[in-house]
Amino acid sequence: MIKKNIGEVLIFIFSVSAYLFFLFGLNVFYKDYPKILSKPVDVVVKDGDSAYDLAVAAQSAGVVASARNLARELSALGIDRRIAAGTYRLHRSTAYCVAREIERTKPLSDKVTLIPGAKYKDVFALFNGQDKNVLSALNDVKNFPEEMRDYLPSSPKARIAFILPETYFTAKNDGEADEFVKAASVLWFKRVGRKILPANKNVYAKTASLASLVESEAMFDDERALIAGVLRKRIEMGMRLQCDASVIYAWEEKGIKKQKLSYKDLEIISPYNTYKNKGLPPGPICVPSQSSWIAALMPKKTDYLYYFADKNGRHIFSKTYEEHLRKQKGVKR
Repeated sequence: MIKKNIGEVLIFIFSVSAYLFFLFGLNVFYKDYPKILSKPVDVVVKDGDSAYDLAVAAQSAGVVASARNLARELSALGIDRRIAAGTYRLHRSTAYCVAREIERTKPLSDKVTLIPGAKYKDVFALFNGQDKNVLSALNDVKNFPEEMRDYLPSSPKARIAFILPETYFTAKNDGEADEFVKAASVLWFKRVGRKILPANKNVYAKTASLASLVESEAMFDDERALIAGVLRKRIEMGMRLQCDASVIYAWEEKGIKKQKLSYKDLEIISPYNTYKNKGLPPGPICVPSQSSWIAALMPKKTDYLYYFADKNGRHIFSKTYEEHLRKQKGVKR
């Protein structure tokens, strides 16, 4: 009888030990064991997602049985607030083991850098020319903060002005373009948009066009507000803006790239030709930087009406056309 009890106790101890080893020890001594037991499952973490969002996504994908338990394990490992965006390739297992795998896993992601002054086609190039995805992402107002949706221009092309140049990390999946637009528009609204509201749709559109001209004309931040002031003053006086950048854009719209403009080039028939048409172009010609947006919102008051760039890209300003011509003759370009 005693031997039988001892045998049952030993079996119980062995069973408990095996269970505890499987639960904890196996993951310590054989860290890759989940890879042997199951096929990997992709779990996408979007920019700004929390550890709990990851846990919910993991549960939905069938990686773990309980999102709450996984979130608890992630918190215990101290990684609940440093979840990187990307696609996590995980294996089905216990919450503890999956949390450990997440700790060791570097998510698959794309580094997407939006450069100030980028044209619409440049934004396409960020996603290997998948223009349909980018067009769809820009066209979907749900990808923009709710506060700015009523102010967005109807054209997806014009909406490139409302995403902020920066480096973003997006998960590699079919919704990558949507994720990028969401992150870039949220950042734009935080840094720029709140300075505009409340405003009407027309103010949004005009400021975007002005900011894009400033971005295209200025190389140095300390000149942006003054250039914006000159352009604003010309508009108020009913003068044509005569921005070369807008004419270059007009030619690009026809599929022709221009580095320098001839007098003949200025004759192009286009609503973007500010040598022929008064006022701002009908939409932004590029993605403005935060500095150009601020300059367009707060242009510097000035008596200058003309400017041109020297060989270093610095601008020389004049109050009259005669002064403008005189300075051009005296400066090597």
